[in-house]
Amino acid sequence: MEPQRPAYSRLSLDHQQVLNAALAHIRLAYVSNRTPHYSTPPLLVLYTVRKDSQQKSLDQRLLDIVNSYFFSMLQPGSAFAYDMLWPVKIEWFFTSLPNYMSMNTDQAAFYKERTEPHQHRYESTTTTDYDLLKKSFADEYSSQGIKIVSTTSTYWPDTTAWMFMRENPSMRYARDRYRLNHLVQKSDWFWIASQLLFSRPEGGWFSQQLEAYRDIMGGKLELSESLSLWDPQSKRVTPELASKHWLRIGVRVTSIQEQELECLVDHVVNVCQQQSQASCHVFISASNRLLLKSIRNKLNTHQIAVHAVAEGYGFADLNDLPENNLDHSIFDTDENRLKRDYARTFMDWIILSRMDYLVGQHNDGFLKTAAWAAQVETDVHVEGCHIIPMTDW
Repeated sequence: MEPQRPAYSRLSLDHQQVLNAALAHIRLAYVSNRTPHYSTPPLLVLYTVRKDSQQKSLDQRLLDIVNSYFFSMLQPGSAFAYDMLWPVKIEWFFTSLPNYMSMNTDQAAFYKERTEPHQHRYESTTTTDYDLLKKSFADEYSSQGIKIVSTTSTYWPDTTAWMFMRENPSMRYARDRYRLNHLVQKSDWFWIASQLLFSRPEGGWFSQQLEAYRDIMGGKLELSESLSLWDPQSKRVTPELASKHWLRIGVRVTSIQEQELECLVDHVVNVCQQQSQASCHVFISASNRLLLKSIRNKLNTHQIAVHAVAEGYGFADLNDLPENNLDHSIFDTDENRLKRDYARTFMDWIILSRMDYLVGQHNDGFLKTAAWAAQVETDVHVEGCHIIPMTDW
């Protein structure tokens, strides 16, 4: 029996097979991240964030991570590691799938301690599109004895620098080896990286926080490693949840006018009404408490089940200071406080990335990156009461 394409997925079965082929080749061939502690990778590319560096929102950091990740993957013998220490560590919230697809911050620190200062380069000056297209970075690093490269928040000139790297002759061998030459859209590349880096919640504290949202996430917290379109485990929704016939719509709102909120709510209601056989469930992600309360109240006037992350989690993106009124125990460690202060941002993003359908605002990077990871139909508000399908794929 042929596998069925989910109703609102953007991916045809042929397209999904192309993506899965790239994933399979990366899992088999990108082995540099498995370098044991007693050895050293020829080159280690870090995604580095420090307290005194330019601070970015979560969606901007995810794009920088993907740029750094492909920058490493497309160079021979290069491994990738997180080096993000402010305000939280990325591995407090996401674990690679499979585990060996990246190194963590502690592993990065271990290799940095074993490396001479002159062998470690901090890339703080913005690289150019021309360099990304033409330059042989591996040859330059090798000739200068560079072992570790820290890519900082100011290094990437374009949010999707991987689209320039894919044309670089010095990176073409690795690109073809991983079957990335078949990926045409920039969101294809982001989807690949998100499956490897952002699809599995950290298995301890963060997974516990997400447990209450298991159903709205599709009945599973962790996606399967299976790449077979015929394997039921590879589906993003469990058979038990599928039998309930839920239509899960994710709505992301930031600072909008009252009329625009009404338009988004009306659009969501129309989408729900078009699916009379489905039970409509809406998950709301908002940038602040008042906005969340406002759109929730509007949706509650309709026969729609409304979901959101619990109020006890603070509203703070990674470029914001945490809210001061959170209820922390005096016995909490600094790590636990930071996790709870910033958990909502990560929870909102990963839940949105599991939805069947997305609605939000034009030019909202948070919505766009979640849509790229979800690869589902996404409608955006542009002006007045005009809502159109998102085109930035």
